[in-house]
Amino acid sequence: MLWIRELLALCIAGIVTANPLATQDQRKLDQRALTVYHTENFYNERIAARAQWEKTLKRFHVPITEQVSSDLNTTVNELVFSSIQKAVNGDPSDPHVYWVDTAARTHNWFGLKVKGGRYSYDNPDCIYRVIPISDKYSYRIHGRRYGKGVADVSFSLISNPNSQQTVHALYGKDLHVDNDGFYTITINASDTKSRNHIQSSWQVKQAFIRHNLGDWSSEIPDDLEVEIVDGPGHSKPYTNKEIIASAKKNLGESTFFYGFGALDLKTYSEPLNHPKPPQQSQFLGTLTSQAQSFAPFQLKDNQTLVVTLTKGNASYFVFPIYTEGMITTDPGRRQVSLNNAQSFQNHNGSFTYVISKRDPGIYNWLDTAGRNSGTTMIRWQGLATSGDAAKGIEVYSQVVPFDRLSSVLPNETKKVSSAQRKQLLEERAANYDRIHYQ
Repeated sequence: MLWIRELLALCIAGIVTANPLATQDQRKLDQRALTVYHTENFYNERIAARAQWEKTLKRFHVPITEQVSSDLNTTVNELVFSSIQKAVNGDPSDPHVYWVDTAARTHNWFGLKVKGGRYSYDNPDCIYRVIPISDKYSYRIHGRRYGKGVADVSFSLISNPNSQQTVHALYGKDLHVDNDGFYTITINASDTKSRNHIQSSWQVKQAFIRHNLGDWSSEIPDDLEVEIVDGPGHSKPYTNKEIIASAKKNLGESTFFYGFGALDLKTYSEPLNHPKPPQQSQFLGTLTSQAQSFAPFQLKDNQTLVVTLTKGNASYFVFPIYTEGMITTDPGRRQVSLNNAQSFQNHNGSFTYVISKRDPGIYNWLDTAGRNSGTTMIRWQGLATSGDAAKGIEVYSQVVPFDRLSSVLPNETKKVSSAQRKQLLEERAANYDRIHYQ
């Protein structure tokens, strides 16, 4: 905790000179993951993953165009690297805080060119970090918050790093943080009701931590460290051979959970161009305090998809656009997502978005990044975990010709010129880089 407390002095002085994500543990784990990535090509696993995605898309009559094929290659490459990342930080007797599920350009640091590691519906707002957990050990997570913190934070204990079924969780509204911004979370098998405690069990394999940034220009993810305070002692360090075997297992499971579960059952089974009111779920990585709406979209060059939604009781929501491979395209440089803090709000409290290949000159434009088809996953977070917390959240959509947009948009819709769009994208890139680069 010494290095965190040294940062406190800088924060009190109004100066933060360190990126809380740029840790030595991060560098060591990234280095090992890259070594494994360049050692083993995972040929058979890549073929199987690609085949699963294509099988799902063909089942729903989605043509495998040159663009879709390229996007699937990107998805498979990132799926492979994410599977390795899970494996290199998979020892609960030697746990580290590891930032994962990031875009390829995200953190080229420490002299390393880190691969993309997204695997299913990445959120450009979210800093995802993981810690391996076992109920044989007792852990402490030490955290340090800057300012008011981020839009939403959660600490979930999950039963499988690939399916991510939630067992227990601690949410931001229940997290006690002292006046200086410090907090400690305990994780063990005890069912104590003490503050900042999460009960582990034989099912738990990983702590999955989300820090969602609403205002990219000012919010900073918390510093995090983990320590073991009780347990049977460290096992022998994993060999590269063991890590490769674990990564192949991760990749095989991920191919099923995402290529079939997320893409087929959750997304393409929904109506085309018609995001529905959201539902809460614990299935396939969805946060238990979150409701979500999935939908595929398919548009012609002269068409747009206009979506109007309400916030309901959520404290935060985000609307991203994805490829058929379920990952965003250059989220720091293209406006492929907007959250409630970044969006223009209608006079009645709702939000209206225009999804299109071409810039419509609308502030709330969601860029398909040159594609006519893809997928969406809208998230609403900070909801209660019991009852019908998503009740009252509404979503309306319609396909509208480009030249008829003005007839369906609210009168108060905020418009932007090409010069203003250029400035908005420059600001987006600068704010994204502020957190995602050293």
